[in-house]
Amino acid sequence: MCEITISITCPYCRSSKVWKNGLKANGKQNFLCSNCRKQFQQAYAYKGCCQQQRKQVLKMLIRNCGLRDIAFITGVHRQTVVKILEQRVQQLSFEHWQSSYDLVQIDELYSFVESKENKQWLLFAYAPETDEVLAWQWGDRSWQTVELLYKQLDDLQIELICTDDWKAFAAVLPAEKHLTGKAGTK
Repeated sequence: MCEITISITCPYCRSSKVWKNGLKANGKQNFLCSNCRKQFQQAYAYKGCCQQQRKQVLKMLIRNCGLRDIAFITGVHRQTVVKILEQRVQQLSFEHWQSSYDLVQIDELYSFVESKENKQWLLFAYAPETDEVLAWQWGDRSWQTVELLYKQLDDLQIELICTDDWKAFAAVLPAEKHLTGKAGTK
């Protein structure tokens, strides 16, 4: 009789201090890492749960691959790709290069989700002097979304904010700092 030993390491921290931690609903063995305290399986039935697949999805998102292309290539469902993106975005934080800016441009763009009736708006503040995005906010096309974006700029000293002639910008931004027109925005 022979005995086969399999060495299992944690996919998160690469520690070999791993313990069995019961069975999942699908009957697969569950493991617990004693270092990082995360649970995992040796082999996942669904590719979206695998840590290596999630890293691959993030790499493809960074390289500007479309959601449907990522889903097709990796075998991970499109909604899971969106969830991975949302989780990563929540972990991000802005570190501004300067504390004051002479000119900041605020603009918006939209995309369709599933149908043309479901527009999703992205508002962003851009500093052309340093070529950096200072803040961004997803939402509908309302003054509340502009207000959420402007709150992200509270800790910065901004001399002038350039926007297009959208009424929500005029309702939220201070008039003494606000310049309206296409000349000041890209």
